[in-house]
Amino acid sequence: MNCGWKGSIQDFLNLSLRDFIQSLTSYVYGSLSAQQWQDEQQKIHSQQRAWQDCYEKLQSIFQHYQAVEGSLIFEYSILRGSGRRPDVLLLLPGHVLVIECKSYNDVTAAEFLQASLYVRDIEHYHSSVQQHSLKVTGVLLLTNDSSEELLAINKFQIYLASQNSFYKLLCVLLKKRTDAIITADQFLAGTYQPSPSMLEAARAILHNEDLPRIRAINSSNFEEVYTTVQAVIEEAIKTNTHHLVLVSGEPGAGKTFLGLQIAHATPNSVYLSGNGPLVEVLQDTLSNKTFVQSLYGYKRDYLQHGKTPHEQVIIFDEAQRAWDAKKMGSHLSEPDVIIQIAKANKPWSVVIGLLGDGQEIHLGEESGLSLWNTAIQSQHITVHAKHENKLFRNAEHYEQHEHLHLNCSLRSHAALNYYAFVNTLLDGDIHQANYYKKPLEKQRYPVLITDNLRKATDHIRGLYAEDHKTFGLICASGADGLKKVPVIPFENRNELPKPATAYFNYPASPYYCKNLQYAATEFQTQGLELDCAIVHWDEDLCWNGQNWIATHTKNGAKSPVQMKLNAYRVLLTRGRDTTIIYIPPKPQLAQTWTLLKEVLELPIL
Repeated sequence: MNCGWKGSIQDFLNLSLRDFIQSLTSYVYGSLSAQQWQDEQQKIHSQQRAWQDCYEKLQSIFQHYQAVEGSLIFEYSILRGSGRRPDVLLLLPGHVLVIECKSYNDVTAAEFLQASLYVRDIEHYHSSVQQHSLKVTGVLLLTNDSSEELLAINKFQIYLASQNSFYKLLCVLLKKRTDAIITADQFLAGTYQPSPSMLEAARAILHNEDLPRIRAINSSNFEEVYTTVQAVIEEAIKTNTHHLVLVSGEPGAGKTFLGLQIAHATPNSVYLSGNGPLVEVLQDTLSNKTFVQSLYGYKRDYLQHGKTPHEQVIIFDEAQRAWDAKKMGSHLSEPDVIIQIAKANKPWSVVIGLLGDGQEIHLGEESGLSLWNTAIQSQHITVHAKHENKLFRNAEHYEQHEHLHLNCSLRSHAALNYYAFVNTLLDGDIHQANYYKKPLEKQRYPVLITDNLRKATDHIRGLYAEDHKTFGLICASGADGLKKVPVIPFENRNELPKPATAYFNYPASPYYCKNLQYAATEFQTQGLELDCAIVHWDEDLCWNGQNWIATHTKNGAKSPVQMKLNAYRVLLTRGRDTTIIYIPPKPQLAQTWTLLKEVLELPIL
């Protein structure tokens, strides 16, 4: 049983305080050793006092609702939810009410957000809630407040109630009752399958574990895209032909997830990425260097050592960012090399290019997909893509497929228009950005701003206290000296684990994200993610009232402003649960702060 206590409202009213405390203590702390129990005595006693307060106040409230058909679950463990436990779940006809009990009135933004995320996760990822179409609501119950007001905290889509006003919320829920009622046992028998992080999904793929059938995947076309790509591979094998498949999708839509799944499931295949930190983190996470490889080493073996790799299915991550010949220091571009490898003495091959929009952040990546059209000239290659053929004139055949674009972001949970908000903001289309921002509150994806870094770090630590979720500071490269927080170094290449890997995987390292001692850049986080990202926005990108002005840009870039915007596009799309934008109080950033605070009306932390 993954909770401290469960039963009907009547069962709770008949429950003694002693049995209640004993049941919860045994569940939460029962696995501690004798020494750990001794070390944790103060914390345990504090928690028991909080449970007693919650028990006494709910006993008083439910004395007036003895006839209500409903159940209570205390300290429900959100399985695969990083150790999180809502205080109380109240199951009513048609509703699940998430109750967080607070014995003090000075509630922080982190506590509101934590309750909001409980509501989001249970609503979207719990099978029983989905099956019975239950409405999930959240409330912070101030157990020692005498106010008569029931407040709706719209910023977090959460109610704030006292013991005296809690009945108002119950009356609202009971009036909206439906025939859908489940017991505590039925709820606990359901499965909770949250959206996995990319690293969690990678581990599951490698170990042949079943991936969760989360609603986000079920409502997207992920399976159709996977099936379409596999059908092309089967066609290539059957007909001894060569193919280029282009799969597009916004950040967080599951492109890396798709590529890893194909690489693991398909014999004679490899997943290539020119993103060094991504490769390092994946290889370290998986303890495997076989099916995820560095593009640099792969092409070097071919060009410098004359070794032709044997793989016939080559997955090229971020194919729109392939290097041109100038960046390669050769007469060949990266697409030229990959196509040559794919065709070299091989009866069939499939190159799968994963495409992300607006994330070209390295020099030499700005030529886009045209390099692939040049590479396939006279190579007898069939190109498969979602869109009409406006570019690949050198394809022997061109096949348009409905399902070669991943149409749903899996990173930001239910906030499916968050990427559109980021895009329009960075495009300078403030009217559209406002349009896409409005649903974010209801979708429980708060974007918060602050000019106080300590507030941001305190908030994030409070949000994920005793939680295994990840959070960290990130910033754009090129203006390191401006930052209050040092940037993870790119040197120290002999250091193990390498800095970017330590940022994601090694808690003992000062570089580790949750230690908040270093910030990672767009290069070290692209393709990866955090549950909460603090984006350190600085004077390298400033709003002047009409346009974005970029400084500290890359020498030699064809479009230095666009590359800076792309860097911020990467940073602003790393957070799974929420994004906090920290803007230092500098004169150069005054109009940027005004834009976010007054025009877009983003909540201030």
